Formats: sequence, structure tokens, C-alpha cells
Amino acid sequence: MRKLRIAVVGVGHIGSQHAKHASTLGTLVAVCDIKQDRAKSIAEQFGCTAYFSIDELLVREENLDLIAICTPNGLHAEHSIKALKAGCNVLCEKPMAITVHDCERMIHTAEETNRRLFIVKQNRFNPPVKAVKKGIDEGKL
Repeated sequence: MRKLRIAVVGVGHIGSQHAKHASTLGTLVAVCDIKQDRAKSIAEQFGCTAYFSIDELLVREENLDLIAICTPNGLHAEHSIKALKAGCNVLCEKPMAITVHDCERMIHTAEETNRRLFIVKQNRFNPPVKAVKKGIDEGKL
């Protein structure tokens, strides 16, 4: 079975974690960040190509299976829609978007392009959630 070809857009704190895990689950082929030193550093660390704009990444990288969108919240819709229209499946960090309208646009684009749109919404390591879980496990809740 062929490994997934993955790119990460936005390689700050969360994006660098996506890059780390992507490199173990598939082939991390590219990272993208407007901060060129950050993109170059992560690309060097994982042996992939650095890009400084999502548009350049989408034009130059062919056959990407998945793009992780880890950019600032206000860019999630724009970047997800561009990736979907380029034929990529998208894993988008939370929040999905800033407005309900943008969320609807993202869903519509995924349906229109027959691509998958996944939104990260895990909370199991969130300290308040862990405290509630501990209380349940100890019979206090």
C-alpha cells in the first residue's frame, strides 16, 4: 500500500506537531509558512520541501493526499477551500472557521469537489476535561 503524501500549512506550535506525526503516518512532502525561517527549519528537520505560500505549494506539489491546515483561525476557510479545490483532502485545526457562513462554504466545497474535510476537535488532553475524567474515575462525579 502506498503511503499518504501529506503537506502541512502553518508550522507554528500545532503545525509542527502535525508535521511530526505526518512524517510517521505517511510521507511528509511539504510544509508551508509565511515565516520563511520557520518553514525552512521544519522542512530541513523532516526532509521535505518548504513553501512560503499555499498557492505556490498547490501549484508545485502534485498528487497530495492530505493537507493539514494549521494557520491562524481567520485563514482556515480560505486555505481549506483552496486545498479542496486543488483536489486535496483537508485536515483543518479547530476552530473550523470564524463564521457559520465560512463553515458552510467549506462543507459545500468538500461536497462539490468530492474530497474529505476533517476538523480536529480532540479534547482528551485538555486540562479541564482531564480533571472531569479523573473525578469520574475516582467516583467523585
